Amino acid sequence: MKITLIILFILASYGYCELELAHIQVHEWGVLTLGSTNPVLSSVPGTPSPVITSDSMGSGGGAGLLRAPVLYFHGPAFSGTVTVRTDNGSIFDIYPSVPDTDRDHSHCTWTADFSYNDIQEYPDFHGMAPGEWNYDLWREVYALSISGANDWNDKFLYYETAPQSIDFLPYSPAKESLSEEYMGVEAMIIQRRNEGIFLARCTLGNVVYGGDIEYTELDTDDAVLDVLFDWSTDILEADEVEALWNTWSAWMFRDYIYEEGYGSGLLMYRIPDELTEKLSVISVSPEEVDYPVDISRYLLVAMPFRGEY
Repeated sequence: MKITLIILFILASYGYCELELAHIQVHEWGVLTLGSTNPVLSSVPGTPSPVITSDSMGSGGGAGLLRAPVLYFHGPAFSGTVTVRTDNGSIFDIYPSVPDTDRDHSHCTWTADFSYNDIQEYPDFHGMAPGEWNYDLWREVYALSISGANDWNDKFLYYETAPQSIDFLPYSPAKESLSEEYMGVEAMIIQRRNEGIFLARCTLGNVVYGGDIEYTELDTDDAVLDVLFDWSTDILEADEVEALWNTWSAWMFRDYIYEEGYGSGLLMYRIPDELTEKLSVISVSPEEVDYPVDISRYLLVAMPFRGEY
């Protein structure tokens, strides 16, 4: 009898541990582009911006857009809701769409099943869905499949918001100083010169206060991708970084020069984890099992570099 009780205790403990180890993992990536006026956080370069009026401008250099950060889900299969909420501006575009009762200017809620089922056919909106030209790139990721109303199936969710203020950022075009706690934030600079394309790895402290910045001429784009991988450790999977890269690499190496204010180069850094909820808050509510939820956010800032070379 005693042995039986011990065995039952071990089995019960093992089952409890298994449940504790089953975490839903949410991975998000996006890029906040800061020009001379309207900052934009997006997974889609070149997406048209909504009209921003002077009444909506924040004190951090102007209102902007949090356009299409992509959300992937890993872990146990589950059914439930995913909500994105902001108190800094408004949410104006989402994929997939939801009933009006599940969204307003400051939040959006999706109800869906998340599983390991293969998707036989992806939805085709014939170019009418926001950011649709990038969907195939975003589907090349190993993640849970998502199924919603009206036979909708895909590998990701995304949303777009217009933040009213970017005051919370460690550094932006409107700032001339840097808090000591963010001096060591890693950054990179990409410059197109007559003689080629150059990359520098440095810190925000180097950029703001004139530390030594060493440039290396790029023969390939591997060095920039290496930086993105280094910054993504314990945040994103490799194929998620590649999805970001495949979406943004042309802009990073060429198209940024057509943006207003980017004539001297491109400066990029990752928004520190403790500041990401100043843009939006993500919550997941499983229906049947109360799985713990871990949310990893990889949000980059891209802004004009003001320095010399």
